[in-house]
Amino acid sequence: MKPEAKKKLLASRQIAAAQVAAILAKRDSGTLTQEDVRQHLLEYILAKYMLDKGEAENRNLTSLAEQSLAKIVKIDKELIGNADKSPTCDGASSVDMKLALLIAATQKEFGVKLNGIEAAFAETSDDLADLVWGQLK
Repeated sequence: MKPEAKKKLLASRQIAAAQVAAILAKRDSGTLTQEDVRQHLLEYILAKYMLDKGEAENRNLTSLAEQSLAKIVKIDKELIGNADKSPTCDGASSVDMKLALLIAATQKEFGVKLNGIEAAFAETSDDLADLVWGQLK
């Protein structure tokens, strides 16, 4: 891995870890609000996806995953779409896999157990944050 890429990856991991720590510290102090979870989880997702706030067109999870993939492979987001379906029988795209990995990481790092169906149907970072909030409060 190139030193610059490694530096960016480590920085994004630190930002994501700081967002987790902020949420858990507020929870432990009894000051955590639903809006705190929404804001910190968005920052967490952006860090996980190695996106800056300015690159986030919206809070739609699929759109953020597509933007992340487009940035990583340096192609237009519009080319990501459904063109990258897996040749295996599951038919999962890279975007689908990114979303599944995000949900798994969120559960692990925040120490919550989300309803898999509800998490899979979360459309926005706020939807996912609300599920996390429900487990943290």
